[in-house]
Order: sequence, then C-alpha cells, then structure tokens
Amino acid sequence: MIFKYRKINLSSPFARNKYLLRPIIPVSLNYKNHAIHYEALIDSGADFSIFPIEIAQKLGVNLKKKDGICFSGLGEEFIEGFKSKIILRIDKLEFKTNVVFADLSGKSGILGQNGFFDLYKVKFSLLQKEIEITPYKIN
Repeated sequence: MIFKYRKINLSSPFARNKYLLRPIIPVSLNYKNHAIHYEALIDSGADFSIFPIEIAQKLGVNLKKKDGICFSGLGEEFIEGFKSKIILRIDKLEFKTNVVFADLSGKSGILGQNGFFDLYKVKFSLLQKEIEITPYKIN
C-alpha cells in the first residue's frame, strides 16, 4: 500500500515551502460492532500506538483501571492511558492489535512500534512524498 505524505499548513524552517509534510494516513479502528475512521501519524519514535480517549468512548471500549499505564513522550510530563485490543484496519488489511487510549493534544492518533511497526514494514520516502506499507507475513 502506498500513501502520500499529508501537507500541513505550517512553515518549514528548512525549506521554502509554506507547509510541512507528515506521514499521516487514514485508518479505521474497530471494536465489536463499532468502527471509527480516523487519521494517524506514523511515528517510529513512539513506543506504541496511541489514540484519543474519546475514540474509545465512541467505540464502546470498557477502559478498566487495571489496564491503566503511565508513559511520557519527549517531555518529562507523564500521561495516563489505558491499554486495549482493537481491530486496526489500514486500507483493506486488518489486524487485532494493542493500542493505548489517552488524552492526546493533537488532532490525529499515533501509530508506533508496538501495534503498528511490529505488524507492518514501513518505507518512508520524503523526496517522493510517499509512504509504503507492507504487512509482515503471519504464519
């Protein structure tokens, strides 16, 4: 599967463009009989896939205290989240995978190492403005 980089209306400090390119792709999160189409940033620096807690509520995911975790990003501030298993669909391929639902400040989810990179081989080509995603063969 090949996706185009998304243009974001922010000036790049390294280019003359009036936009940035980011690897954001459409995904579908499915839980029981509910599905939500959303966008997610492919982030090789993220330890796991993270989506806003509002998505879990709309899907009807029961977030239990026992599944709570604390994590941090580049900053030192800890974020509270909840682990869950969902069906992640990208284009026509879907896998049951682990994600974390948390209070996110951005407008997109995050596809990280556990829950995405462990399922898909990802090739970034910024010059061609493309991301190629190939599922690993599961035996």
